[in-house]
Amino acid sequence: MKKFSCAFSLWLTFVLLVPSIRSDAMIDLKDGEVYYAFFHLPDGEATLIRGFNGAILINTGAPSSTSALFDQLKELDVKEINTIILTKQMSDYCGNTAELIDRFHPSSIAYAGKMSKTCGKEVESTNSVKWDTNKLIDLPMGGSLTVLKADETGEMTLDIVYGKTSMLYLSNSSIEDEDDLLQHKLEPQIIKIGDYAQGKSPSGYLLDKIDPHIGIIFTSKDKKPNEGLMERLNESWIDVYQLDQVGTTIIRLNETDYEVLS
Repeated sequence: MKKFSCAFSLWLTFVLLVPSIRSDAMIDLKDGEVYYAFFHLPDGEATLIRGFNGAILINTGAPSSTSALFDQLKELDVKEINTIILTKQMSDYCGNTAELIDRFHPSSIAYAGKMSKTCGKEVESTNSVKWDTNKLIDLPMGGSLTVLKADETGEMTLDIVYGKTSMLYLSNSSIEDEDDLLQHKLEPQIIKIGDYAQGKSPSGYLLDKIDPHIGIIFTSKDKKPNEGLMERLNESWIDVYQLDQVGTTIIRLNETDYEVLS
């Protein structure tokens, strides 16, 4: 009996730790709506933006996250991805790109700076497009994307706008870049914290200037959030979604508003 109890406990723990999407978060989009899905992966970043007229994927997670990523794409019934955007040139950002290309045949892979050897091996069979600072893209599902900063190191920070909702998608955690970002008119309701929140950005100064409502923090197997930054985010009255604690988070948007579904 004791062996059975122990085995059951281990099985239950495994089930609870496997990243998945709650059944009540399945999306029934109406005309004029899109959603952002911030995937909880064992390691790495991946964000799906999807509407009636297409989908884009920002980053593809680490190789160790393959099953979790594809299981969640299947749960959301994703059948096409128009573009994959890589905001960093490291394996935890591009680690599943080759398999995604094989399954979904995206028309292009967007990147900044010089493609690293690690990510270059993943995208060699597909059209890759280099994006520079101030690049403006009209998204297939509606809305727009602006490259706020593109570095030769491959880091790329984005401003993604749909209707009246803006998302600041930070790629790094250095406060030295914040002055450059504030040259743009930024009013993001959502901010994706860069580099798993291990650094010092966003600073209190930046948070005061942009006043976001929601913060998203992805999961890294090696990097832990900076305690000082976490305190600062909480003191700023931001709803922080730390994906290793809350799981995959989905936000549905229309032209005027947004709601967090999970």
